[in-house]
Amino acid sequence: MDSDLHAVELPAFELDCRDWLVATPDDGSVPEEVAGAPVVAVLSTAVISMSGLTPASAVLSIGLLDEPVESVRLDADSPVAELIDVDVSAGSARYVVPAPDGKLALLAEFSGGDNCVELLERFEQLMASFRWAN
Repeated sequence: MDSDLHAVELPAFELDCRDWLVATPDDGSVPEEVAGAPVVAVLSTAVISMSGLTPASAVLSIGLLDEPVESVRLDADSPVAELIDVDVSAGSARYVVPAPDGKLALLAEFSGGDNCVELLERFEQLMASFRWAN
């Protein structure tokens, strides 16, 4: 793949990924781009319940904020992550995290099992743990 990803860099950030497996383009396990957007990481998790295994994944990518995005701030504990869209019945959610002093943003797109409330909670916990590194 012919790409100049090093020209588009976000500041360093931290996430509490204890319940997630993390793959990055650096380790060669995920592509550098998806639909033209530079990929930062792909995360995978699963909920084990009496009814079986419910897997989920997240793609963290970089995007430009050309215009304001309709979003909802998660809570006071998460000063940066904002919810763009959630579909409980489909088990999906999308978040945006604007970079400090810039038009770039980290985009997090989660997909998981239908109607799995625990997965949606796991998505929100992960994004609430987001912090720009000092």
